[in-house]
Amino acid sequence: MIRADLPRNTFLRFSSVISSCLLLLILCWCPAMSAEEDFVDCETCLAQKPTEPLASDCCGTGCNPCVFDLHETELAAWRKSCNRCHVGGAQTEHREPAENKHQTSSYQDAFSPDEYRSFKLQSAKRVSHDSVIYTFVLPGNSQVNLGVGQHIILRGAVNGRSITRQYTPISPPGTRNHFEVLIKIYKDGSMSQYIKQWKEGDSIEWRGPYGTFSYQPNQCRRVVMLAAGTGITPMLQVIRHIVTDDNDETFVHLVYASRRYEDILLREKLNELTAFWNFTVLYALSQDVPGEHPTSYGENFHYGRIKQDLLAAEMETSPEAETQFLVCGTKSFDKDMMNFLKKLDFKGSVFKF
Repeated sequence: MIRADLPRNTFLRFSSVISSCLLLLILCWCPAMSAEEDFVDCETCLAQKPTEPLASDCCGTGCNPCVFDLHETELAAWRKSCNRCHVGGAQTEHREPAENKHQTSSYQDAFSPDEYRSFKLQSAKRVSHDSVIYTFVLPGNSQVNLGVGQHIILRGAVNGRSITRQYTPISPPGTRNHFEVLIKIYKDGSMSQYIKQWKEGDSIEWRGPYGTFSYQPNQCRRVVMLAAGTGITPMLQVIRHIVTDDNDETFVHLVYASRRYEDILLREKLNELTAFWNFTVLYALSQDVPGEHPTSYGENFHYGRIKQDLLAAEMETSPEAETQFLVCGTKSFDKDMMNFLKKLDFKGSVFKF
């Protein structure tokens, strides 16, 4: 009980403190944004809750990040967005711009890891029976801000479900005016159903960059890349990064698995890069035989799947401590490559995108 004989100014100060505490409790309780609550779409700020991936969406190979990791990231961003809306909307978090070695004084980062940004689809070019290169327009004062081997996240919606997938652009860091993404279209893939609906001029949401891959020039003598299908995209970024650095003497060897010659993605770009002294590529064709497909000058082939004996031969080329393996492909391909390296007791560095 408040004493009646308190001075008026003391009473007013005491009342102000009580009011502030009550307001703080209301603001904290109103959004009900605890991590344990079963959220629904927020009607106040119209933010759609990210849909949890299906168990079948996870490949089980330890991808980094996994689709469930992406979901947790999306969920955290959703909570943060709703919180800002509920506590006043006008309040925004002040954030200093992140340092980016690819950004110049006159160009801004195209992508942001903190929010989705929309980019207009400029064109779609089919490069194989199931893969397409999509080109998106960049605003006039922005450029591709990617570190070596990093990826961006695409957000789409299918049958009311919000879904996300990661893709590595094939455009070099610093590219202006546009960026390109190579995407494989799966017959029954959830994201593929969304992508199939795209039309030129559509606005598509991307966010990033992300990725834990770290590379330092001359950190090892030799990098061996094991790739399959669209797993070539992060490899292309790493290859470019190494061979265009005059001070980096690392040798790069790519073993790239495809079913047939016509399925080799980005073949012309890869062949152009073999002009550098420190890059070679071996195309592994599982369903072709010698003499039954066209070839270009200087191309080398292995007929059959990439097996343990082929990896063993690669390991003999340089000491383990001076060799790094990079792996990126389909679910089964990644499992096989990691198992082969484990059986061969490879003790050097291995990174799986």
